[in-house]
Amino acid sequence: MTSTNRAEFISRSAKGGLALVAGGSVLAEVSSLAVASGVTDVEIAKLAATAELLAINFYTHAIGSRKFTDHDELRYLHEARSAEIAHYDALRGILGKATPRGLRFHYPVGAFRSRLAIAKLGVGLETAFVGAYLGAVTTLRSDKLKGVAASIAAAESQHLSVFSDIALNNPIGPAFPKSFSAAKATAAVSGFIA
Repeated sequence: MTSTNRAEFISRSAKGGLALVAGGSVLAEVSSLAVASGVTDVEIAKLAATAELLAINFYTHAIGSRKFTDHDELRYLHEARSAEIAHYDALRGILGKATPRGLRFHYPVGAFRSRLAIAKLGVGLETAFVGAYLGAVTTLRSDKLKGVAASIAAAESQHLSVFSDIALNNPIGPAFPKSFSAAKATAAVSGFIA
């Protein structure tokens, strides 16, 4: 398994590249596309796959915390984790061997101490995921990847509404969620990479 530590991730990001894992083959259609900012579709897809690994890890910890006793909330956590796995699998289908894998994550102290703490962390993460995918839709060159990113953004928005309801007693988010640049999305995700 390939592992990238936080220092390597930040170093690569600071050099203008979002490549998280070196090597591997990708679809020729995707690998040949680059945007004016110098960030390629492949690099954005790798960042998205890393975010999906973080989401899978987060939901696994949330389920394992046993802080959610309501049947509907627990079912939601399981379904959301399944959705995150499906997102990762879709990106893996595009990236092939270049797909990030084997990453380890860490969370703030007390992040899984209570149902409310988990929900607040969920709001933060899902806000970043929604913003990252919205930003990707405007940055990506491949129509295929734009479609994938838009679909995932819609799913992440649903996840955000559940945590917003728990943490903020407000399941309805902003009418126009903010999109994140690749740099802002990288910063949001990199803080959790061990």
